[in-house]
Amino acid sequence: MRYAVLTATLSAVLACHPASAQSPAALVSPTLEAAKARGHVLCGVNEGLTGFAARDATGEWQGFEADICRAVAAATLGKGEAVRYVPLDTNSRFSALQAGKVDILARNTTWTMERQVKFGFEFVGISFFDGQGFMIRADRGVVSALQLAGTRICVVAGTTSEANLNIYLQQQGVPFTALPLASHQQNIEAYRAGKCDVYSADYSTLFSLRTSLEQPTDHAILPELISKEPIGIAVREDDRAWGEIVRWTLNGLINAEEFGLTRAIALSGAAAGDAARLMEGSDVSGVRLGLKRGWLGAAVAAVGNYAELFDRTIGDAGPLGMKRGLNALWRNGGILYAPPMW
Repeated sequence: MRYAVLTATLSAVLACHPASAQSPAALVSPTLEAAKARGHVLCGVNEGLTGFAARDATGEWQGFEADICRAVAAATLGKGEAVRYVPLDTNSRFSALQAGKVDILARNTTWTMERQVKFGFEFVGISFFDGQGFMIRADRGVVSALQLAGTRICVVAGTTSEANLNIYLQQQGVPFTALPLASHQQNIEAYRAGKCDVYSADYSTLFSLRTSLEQPTDHAILPELISKEPIGIAVREDDRAWGEIVRWTLNGLINAEEFGLTRAIALSGAAAGDAARLMEGSDVSGVRLGLKRGWLGAAVAAVGNYAELFDRTIGDAGPLGMKRGLNALWRNGGILYAPPMW
């Protein structure tokens, strides 16, 4: 009897939700429609952080985060150059996204719960696993942060970096003098002038600003990472479809590395095996987001897959010479991992 009642109830539920029901309608993104109307995506970037986002000698924006925006432009508008960059300082980056002055915030911004909840952003993924470290003149012979007793350490005032610095060295019993200044530029100038012995900031910032010193190799970046700094790409949370587009463009670049979809293959249109499967699978969901078939191939053709992008902008072939480290694929000893796309 009990089984009969359960069966009847289940039948009623299935009748209300038939398996043959059509899939939900395609999502419409107001942000994508606005970008199509103006002819370009608006991307908020750093004012100038070598390797991540900075103007070259011709005035063109180059770098890891600048190219992520190019990938989104290629995926959505069909060409990587359909992007306009909006340089933002630390204090204006969040209000610019909130006010709609940019469609994407790709400005070496750490993804935190506070920022996502307080400002109403959606961080669509981690583009770079970063962490706070230390830079010191190599001729001092220091090889560990535990040897920094008695040093003067520059750090950006009022940031999590300042708090991390104080907590970490106090816990390690290492006495030091903090010299908090308002900006990275002020800190690197103080470091260059010898007003402080050490500069503490995120690894990405240290590697980038080291290139501005007269002899970059005269300055050592110590091995300790004292914080988790997952650098995220952010969008406004009021446009779900746009968030999915940016999320899956980033995930697509990571998956493209894993499954062998290179820039050369994307340009040739001769994908085979897993690379072809990736492109075909991405098209199925991409069309529901208002993207044209081949959108992922267009993104990879514009900037390369994650490995190509990393190497060219901040890796061995770029100005920073950073190693992949945590940003290597999960199967290559790192923690970089993207959800499947089929």
